[in-house]
Amino acid sequence: MDSLELNINNKKINLSGKKSIIEKEKQYIERLNLTGNEYNDRLIIQKCIDDENLKSDISYCGSTIYSFEKIVKQYRKLQKSDSLENMTEYMYHFFIYGCDDIAHYDIQGFRGYYNNSLRNLENELLKNLPGIYTRNSDIDRIFKELKIGIYFKEREQINIDKISLNTLKSIIKECDWDVSINGDGSWNLSKDTIHNIAYSFNIEVLNRDISKIIKDISYITNSFNKENYIEDVVSKRNQSENALTISEIVEVANNIKYLLSQFSSNILYKSRVAAEEIKDVSSKEEQSNNNVIQMSFFSNNNKDSSDTVSVYSNQDYENDLEIFG
Repeated sequence: MDSLELNINNKKINLSGKKSIIEKEKQYIERLNLTGNEYNDRLIIQKCIDDENLKSDISYCGSTIYSFEKIVKQYRKLQKSDSLENMTEYMYHFFIYGCDDIAHYDIQGFRGYYNNSLRNLENELLKNLPGIYTRNSDIDRIFKELKIGIYFKEREQINIDKISLNTLKSIIKECDWDVSINGDGSWNLSKDTIHNIAYSFNIEVLNRDISKIIKDISYITNSFNKENYIEDVVSKRNQSENALTISEIVEVANNIKYLLSQFSSNILYKSRVAAEEIKDVSSKEEQSNNNVIQMSFFSNNNKDSSDTVSVYSNQDYENDLEIFG
């Protein structure tokens, strides 16, 4: 791997990667309206990395500047699977250097430490990171988007009512519960437990907000009474040819309680992720529309091709100061 150092406004900017790539991409960095203000410069370079799809590893004063779009996209995939199995080296680099996590020796040790679960990583590390880990503006922007670190509590404010019933139905299936539609339009949610015993409950969904449906699922979880369930099943044992033993009935009751608790947590988490993905798509569409308007502006004013490919204008810089500052 080759490296190249630029000195702009007395700030060292390093590019590393294949020689042909860094030689080409340094030109993008040299065109930027950098001022020597690290907070603003890091955001400007981050925007350039995403807009121009730069391949080089770029650092500013010795600290890596991360692609906003790449990190957010890869993190969303990890959220959907709740697995670190497909975590990329780039994402791993972000976790260990952007989030200062050193509780491992390598990427496999990292996965093993958190039992291969992103949720474990979030609960043990990412939700507890103090504000010092957002000292770099590019990382702070990512933290805000993903709602980790000091922004973790903002997840409670995510508007899950923007997702559709069909999306909710898909999420329920992702949680390994079956969904069937009753004659009155309500849903029957069912799940096989241990000892081949099925458990199910009905939930009203017509003309209801997603948040209220999920609250009802949470209510059913919290109100499930193991003792009452055991008593009811025991009272009906004589009606079954292959009746469970008392100990087996207790095991089933405990299993149902566990499955409900897991389901209630997973459906809320996945619904929030789905709602955030809708927001991400809307943001990209808005950016795309802005790009079309910008291209039209250049065309109408008869700008030559060198003007239209400029990666960062003074107006872009001023706009980002308003957005990020």
